[in-house]
Amino acid sequence: MTTFYCLRHARTDWNVQSRIQGQTDTALSEEGCGMARNWAQSLPEGTFDMILTSPLGRAVETAQILNAHLGLPLHTDPGLVEQDWGQWTGLTKAELKELRSAVKAQEKRGFAFTPPGGESRDSVLMRACDALIGFAAAHPRASVLVVTHHGVLKCLAYALSGLDYLPGDPRPIKPYRLHRIECLDNELAPAQLNLEFDALAAAVRDLAALDIPEPDPLNPDKGELERQER
Repeated sequence: MTTFYCLRHARTDWNVQSRIQGQTDTALSEEGCGMARNWAQSLPEGTFDMILTSPLGRAVETAQILNAHLGLPLHTDPGLVEQDWGQWTGLTKAELKELRSAVKAQEKRGFAFTPPGGESRDSVLMRACDALIGFAAAHPRASVLVVTHHGVLKCLAYALSGLDYLPGDPRPIKPYRLHRIECLDNELAPAQLNLEFDALAAAVRDLAALDIPEPDPLNPDKGELERQER
């Protein structure tokens, strides 16, 4: 089993302005750099084997700041970039409200939500899943810190929580939290969402204490027998 600890990049000036970044290659703000440095101090060394990040600048910069503390191999995957918001890229939330009828019509489509000239949530979900599952296949049993974007994380969280991403659905994740996703046999599952950085060390200790054996493909009952013996 491969374990992914997923987080959103640190803050940018466009985040502060409530401006839609999409795939615009923005950099971290000074505040965002400080935020990432604080996160780095909260991440227990020895927890992760490597870092996987979106190639967009704000994600890479966040990953590099974290890695100055962790010192791990760093990989990028274009499947983790933010949703392409097409003609709505660069608009503020206030400007988007002026298009409320078009926005609401798209929101009612759930995962089919597609900004004009942009990318659907379905597309984001599929490429993000492909990125994680492919990385898990190449790195079985690894513990991976993933730096991506809020739109990507929301698509994953809604889908893995069995939600349709409709306006009335509960919101499964909060911003600037860690989300543990596990991959076993080419399937993703949400293990723990909305983990606070300060609580990560305790959560990792609890997980290690469980020490649940994985199924042996040559002896599929082995893992179950070991659990029963404990």
